[in-house]
Amino acid sequence: MNCKELAYMLADYFDGSMDPRLREELDAHLAMCEPCRVFTSTYQAVTDKTRLLRRLIEYEIPPEVRERLETFVRAAALKYPEKVREYREQVERDRREKVADLVRAAIAGTLSSAAALLMESHCAACPECREYFGALRKTSNLQAGDPPEGIRSHVIALMQTLPPGEEYFLA
Repeated sequence: MNCKELAYMLADYFDGSMDPRLREELDAHLAMCEPCRVFTSTYQAVTDKTRLLRRLIEYEIPPEVRERLETFVRAAALKYPEKVREYREQVERDRREKVADLVRAAIAGTLSSAAALLMESHCAACPECREYFGALRKTSNLQAGDPPEGIRSHVIALMQTLPPGEEYFLA
């Protein structure tokens, strides 16, 4: 584990949702790395303060603004149904392409270290994904098509856990 990977995993570390093996690795890294201990302490303090502020400040879109926005979006969708359909199709194509890219990177062993840890943790807990990726690795099938829906939804969820801007494959 390196310092950058540690920084991306602190939320799971503090909320208790981290895989026990990863937690041990993170604890071992913290035991040896003073800058990460300081960063972790600061991170904990900031998240505690943020949580407190969220409780104190309740943000809500005023009902009249919400209604106007919904009316506008619905009217635009009715006026331009073809554009809405095109947009949805493009979003779906992009998502399928990203899923395929991540699956190929996982099979080829070219995931970033953060993505590889997430994938490994997920596959350790999910027999369906473990079996699917294990079979693809055995055949070295880098041209794997669109995975089955259950696997696809897991890969999408995994991609969404990566920090914004973090690439899931090695350059």
